[in-house]
Amino acid sequence: MNPGCPVYIVDHDSRMRQDLVRILRREGFAPVPFSCGADFIEALDFLAPGIALMELHLADMAGAALQQELSSRRVDIPLVVMTASRHIPTAVDVIKRGAVDCLEKPFADGLLLKVLANAWPMLERNIEIQRRRETAAAYFGSLTKRELDVVRALSASGSNRDVADELRISVRTVEMHRASIMKKFGVRKFSEIIRFLPDAGLS
Repeated sequence: MNPGCPVYIVDHDSRMRQDLVRILRREGFAPVPFSCGADFIEALDFLAPGIALMELHLADMAGAALQQELSSRRVDIPLVVMTASRHIPTAVDVIKRGAVDCLEKPFADGLLLKVLANAWPMLERNIEIQRRRETAAAYFGSLTKRELDVVRALSASGSNRDVADELRISVRTVEMHRASIMKKFGVRKFSEIIRFLPDAGLS
C-alpha cells in the first residue's frame, strides 16, 4: 500500500476513534477521524482519495444512508464497515451495496490491516473511475440545455435529420449545436463524445 494513505474513520465512539488513529498512524497511514456521519458527508468533496472506515450504526444517521451517499459521490473512497452486530445478513447487505468488507467489533489489529490491504486495489481502480467522472462532469457541465438534448438525441440515433425531427429544429441548427459541442470537448469526431456518456451518467 501507498505510505500515508488517508483512512477516514467515522465513528461516534471517541475511544474507538482514538484507538484507530493510534494504530493506523503507527502503521504509516494518515488517519482522519470524524465523530458523525454529517461531518464526513460535509467534507466529502474536499477529501483526498483514501479508504473510509465507518461504524454502521452511527448516532446521527443510518450507515446505509451514508454508504449510498459515499458511493454516489466518491467512488475513490472505498468503504470498510465496522459493527458490533453479529447479525450475518447485515454484513452481507453492506457488502452487496459495495463495501469492501464488514469488520465485527472488537477486531484484532492484524485483521484491520489485512482488510485495508485488500481495499487498496479497489482504491487504485476507483481513483481512475472518479477521475473519468469528474472529467465528464466538467465537459457536460459546459454545455447548454439544448446542447445536452442534442447529445442525447445524437447518441440514440446518430442522424442529424432524426435529431432535428425529434427536437423540432432545423438540420442546420443541429449541425451548429454539434459543431459547438465538439469544440467544447476539443474533439474532431462526435463519436469521441459518446464514450463520456456513461461516466456522466447520461447513457
